[in-house]
Amino acid sequence: MKTLEGAVALVTGASSGIGEAAVRSLAKRKAHVILTARRPDRLNALAEEIRALPSGAEALVIPGDLNAPGEVERIARESLAWKGRVDVLVNNAGMGKTRLLETLEPETEILPQIHLDLIVPILLTRALLPAMLERRSGCIINIASVAGFVTLPAFSIYSAAKYGLRGFNDALRRELRGRGIDVCLVCPGVVRTEFGDHSTRIAGWEDLITQRIALSAGALGECIAGVARRPKRCVVIPWYYWPAVLLTYPVPALTDWLVDLLYTRSVRRRTAR
Repeated sequence: MKTLEGAVALVTGASSGIGEAAVRSLAKRKAHVILTARRPDRLNALAEEIRALPSGAEALVIPGDLNAPGEVERIARESLAWKGRVDVLVNNAGMGKTRLLETLEPETEILPQIHLDLIVPILLTRALLPAMLERRSGCIINIASVAGFVTLPAFSIYSAAKYGLRGFNDALRRELRGRGIDVCLVCPGVVRTEFGDHSTRIAGWEDLITQRIALSAGALGECIAGVARRPKRCVVIPWYYWPAVLLTYPVPALTDWLVDLLYTRSVRRRTAR
């Protein structure tokens, strides 16, 4: 896709953070955007901002809770009805319950997280895929995480979902090879967003990963728009996470030692207080 002008892009989790930034970046490049998330007030405010841009981008708001029964199908249906197609799907909505496994409640913290972070992208992609295949055109962008490569204590469920999303992404990319549809994975490290405010974390873990190396949501939004324009198999952003990703599999013992030294001991000290 050499240009995004006139393309229709659906972004999940669009009311804040990465999703909001992706909407702005896509709209600046003249894509029409569909915004979905649980907070209609924020979505409507963002949509008004998009409509005021000189790019001429249009915006459609579809509020909804993707974890609720039937919502994925409804959102897909309303998205396709707007302009008859969805050219770009950004599977961004997610949640994080980053605590030690024994402290997480299965029904309220484990299952909803796996559903939103992994099952919802699969189901939404499945709902929109037939129309893309009919046109032999489309771009699916799954927002995963460096945690889908390198795991940390207290991230067991989040990492499990992101590992799963990475596997789904890679298999689907090969499945659709030669059929006109690009499937892309974007794996950010720490990003400055509201995500942490809505997660139930071990107190103080963010102090261990300094905000000096955190990426801004705006920079990631630009990255997503760039991938929509020139699709890539996998983007790890910022670049300095690549060494950790590349070392994880050939030398797992070294990775275990470094994680224990730099992270695990501090987590255990904090939780023992």
